[in-house]
Amino acid sequence: MGAKVSTVMSSGGATSRRGPPTDYAGPAAGRERRLDIHVFVSESGGLATGRAWERCVWRDARVLIAECPAPHLPSSVENALRTVAADVARDRGWQGMGTVAFALDDRSGVFRVIDAEARAHSGEAVADFEPVAAHALEVRIDGCVDRRLPCTRLLVCGATRGEALRRAYRALSEMPGPAGIDRAFLMNRIASRAFCSGLTGTRLDQAVG
Repeated sequence: MGAKVSTVMSSGGATSRRGPPTDYAGPAAGRERRLDIHVFVSESGGLATGRAWERCVWRDARVLIAECPAPHLPSSVENALRTVAADVARDRGWQGMGTVAFALDDRSGVFRVIDAEARAHSGEAVADFEPVAAHALEVRIDGCVDRRLPCTRLLVCGATRGEALRRAYRALSEMPGPAGIDRAFLMNRIASRAFCSGLTGTRLDQAVG
């Protein structure tokens, strides 16, 4: 699958938010995927981009699981995403951290920029946005039973994707307190054959039902 870039359509603005966004609509029906590339620009102008994070499990337009590296994403496509993310950061004069979000058509390889957000200037190290292991999952649960409570985040790492998935399932099953709707939903998704095979987003929803 070749990497193709459609017209760049992005919105600016600084934000202090980090991690997978939860406030805009989930992927469109079909084979579209949502991917994030984190960018770091040092005070001296050095620039580095991280691996692709995929917002792979959604519920009610909220991202509940983001995963890095994105499952079954060809290296040619990931490299193209990182190149475009670096270009966006340079064009906008970013310093410190930023995230460029993409929509990718998994069948054609065509992708577009859907959002670009710079964090406030900081001297954070590049290592702060790279996975701390070969595979990482960020799991979000919005207050379990009471959605007014703060969001709980689990960062689960493993030497392989399978190990990360097993650790995430175990962490959710052992989490203290009442088991909310999100928690049961996440355990069902993580244990599903479709998710274990690498399906994400709407493709995962269609397979699991």
